[in-house]
Amino acid sequence: MDFEVRNIAYNFENGQTTSVQVVLYAEQVADGEYINSSIRVKQDDIPTGKSFFQVAPEEIVAIAKKKLAADTAFKAESTEPINQ
Repeated sequence: MDFEVRNIAYNFENGQTTSVQVVLYAEQVADGEYINSSIRVKQDDIPTGKSFFQVAPEEIVAIAKKKLAADTAFKAESTEPINQ
């Protein structure tokens, strides 16, 4: 699936950027499957020594996509088949 960016919002507290919220969406039209996600990119997620405004929006989106992949990666808990 190819993801499109639906929204990027910078979150502030006391005048400082605390995180960036990235909304990603992907759809497989043929079967109606879709993913709609909101991923928060935090200071710890961006390169060391950089502020949010020193990181290009494209890089923030790439970080959000990596976080989405890690958060949704299949984690084998059982060897039993899933009955659908």
